[in-house]
Formats: sequence, C-alpha cells, structure tokens
Amino acid sequence: MRRTTKIGGAKTVNNLYWQALRSRLAKRPSSYADVTTIALTIRTGNRLASQSDRRVNVEATRLYDGYSSRTISGALMHVMSSLGMDNIDADTISAVESTYWTPRGETFDYEANDSSSSALDILQKITNAGMSYFLLSDGLASVGREGVKNWTGVISPQETTEALQTAFSAPSQDDYDGVDVTYINGTTWAEETVQCRTTDNPTPSKVESYTLDGVLGEDRAYRIGMRRLMKYRQQRLTFTTSTEMDALCYNYGDRLVLTDDIPGSNTISCLVNDASLSGSTLTLEVSEPLDWTFSNPRVLLRLQDGSATPLITPARVDDYTLTVPLTSSLNYDEWIMDDPAVEPPRLIFCSSEQVGYDAIVTEIAPSSDGTCQVTASEYKSTFYDYDDATYPGDVA
Repeated sequence: MRRTTKIGGAKTVNNLYWQALRSRLAKRPSSYADVTTIALTIRTGNRLASQSDRRVNVEATRLYDGYSSRTISGALMHVMSSLGMDNIDADTISAVESTYWTPRGETFDYEANDSSSSALDILQKITNAGMSYFLLSDGLASVGREGVKNWTGVISPQETTEALQTAFSAPSQDDYDGVDVTYINGTTWAEETVQCRTTDNPTPSKVESYTLDGVLGEDRAYRIGMRRLMKYRQQRLTFTTSTEMDALCYNYGDRLVLTDDIPGSNTISCLVNDASLSGSTLTLEVSEPLDWTFSNPRVLLRLQDGSATPLITPARVDDYTLTVPLTSSLNYDEWIMDDPAVEPPRLIFCSSEQVGYDAIVTEIAPSSDGTCQVTASEYKSTFYDYDDATYPGDVA
C-alpha cells in the first residue's frame, strides 16, 4: 500500500492506493453459507489493455430451493418467500407450471438491479414472461393463465343492482396498428427488437414501443407482442355493472358471460324455481316465459357457487318448464332448493348463435354500500391466434 500527499494552498489531499493484499489461512474453507463463489485463473499478456485483464463476464443462474432453475414458479416462490408471504396458492402455481410453462419452454430470465421496482412489479414481470398474470385476492397470492379458456361464470340481471352498460370504442388513427417489442437476446445479451405486424398491414402508421423483461427468445417476445396488437385492433367493447356480493365469486382475468334484459336480444335470464330428477333427465321450472322461436335454443346455468355450465340443449315441456340431460357439469347433487337463505340457480335461455356478451374481468371494486363495481373487457379467442407462432422476421 502507498500513500500520496498533494498540498495546494490551504488544502491537503491524501490518497491511499492498494497495490496487493494477501493472507495466509491455516485452513481455507471450501464453501461459504448462502454465498456463491467463483475462482478464476487468468493468464494475460502485453497485447491486452490495462483494463481488459480485470474484466470478467459471468452468466449466473440463481438456484431456487425446491424448484428448478429459471422456472417461473421458482422465481415466484423465491420472491414471495423472501417477502415473508405464507398465504400462497402453491397448488395453482404448480399446476400452471406443469400444464403450460414447462411444456412450452417458458422461463424467466431477468437481472433485478433496479431498486425502484416494487415487489408487485417484479411478480407481474415474472408472470408476464409466462403469458400469465399475478393474482392477489383476499390475501391469497396466486396466478392465472391468459388465453383461450372456458367461461367461469355468469352475471345476469338477477345479480346486478344497476343496468349493464356497454361502451364502444370506434377505430381511429390514434390506435396502434403495430407493436415493436424490445427484449434481451439470450445469445448476444444485447437488446433486440421484434416487429409485430399483421399480413394485411405490413407498414403500420402508429407503432407501440414495448419493453419486455424476463424473456430471452424472439418467438415468445413475438407472441406476447401479437397479443397486444390483436387487442388494439379487435377489443372494442367495455362493460360495467354492479352487483351485491355475487361478483366476489370471480377474480381478475376470469371469462364471464354477461347478459341483459333488452327485448329481442335472444337472451332470457330467469330463476330456477323447482328442479326434479327422473333417471338421467332433469326437469326445471323457471320464473320467466321462454321463447322457443330462438334459433337452436340452448341453456346454460349459473350454479349456486357462481360457476357456470357449458351450453346444454334443452327440450320444451311448456312455456315455463324444460328438461335437460343430467351431466357432471350440473353438480346436481350439490343443489340446495329448499333453503330460503340460499338463492336458486339461474338459467340463461338463449340462441346457439348468441350467448350474451363474452367478457374478461379487468376490475372488481367493492364499494362502501356493500355493492361491487365490475368492469370487464371484450373477450375474443382471436386475441390468442399467435400464441404458438414463430417470429417470421422483420416484415416492414
């Protein structure tokens, strides 16, 4: 070690320089608790710059306790465990990992070096890399997979405290008709950009610049970007309504069927006043007269736990009575029909060509008066047409 002293007027500056520091240990440890170490032997020469021989590039992969490296579930559990969270829906996270993330090769690769990012931001980045979303409902941390899915439930006029309102957004020049996704290439570790375009509009007029974290491959970056583009081009309807506590059966990201009582809408919502089983046929008596002139009449039921059945083909008995085949989705053994404290199931009578409004829940906000405000966006399976696509290259 050496010291230099510079005296200039009334100011004296002392600098200390470490030339070398070594020690002799009686017994060197082979490992350090909770610390990953690396030992390097570097041979240099006079052809290297003075700074080059002291620069080492390391591609480090974090090890997760009980989870495979780079997995989305491992990253989620590591972050939540480090926060001290113990109310975690581990079964759902594991199911999504085994059903989607692992088979599709979706991993999370990210260096969290921004101290300004909140824990919620990181959790959302992790799930977004897996084309999913993070859920925190009633203190339970979970995840949901975005994509083509069956509907979870129904909100009909029998549940709402105000009329269903539908807002339409007309196409305009301010809409994005292209998306550029910037990501880190897993081979070069440099920023690259994939261009998300549709074949009918290869040269868009307004392009969104979107930065994607945690993804190292162009194909997945392209798929996520095309999801955004499809919503910009096709998602035009927004629905708002309010219920009492019925909306609390659902979560953000659930697909619902929304119905109204507008005459001529090919949808009739009613209560199931009575139900009887004969063999494999279920006879239902409902509260509203049914219009059997609908094209290919169908029914779906909102069960007492808030869930909904698939479409079922009914048979007419009279204007207020119909029969349906008994299926496992009806969960008929769990129906409670003779308790005034339990509301009966709802039946949606409709045409096979139109089944209410398909929507994805974007917000459920409880109010101080005991009601819940529900906001939902239009759902179309075409939003996810590119979920298995490969990047075609620059199309502009």
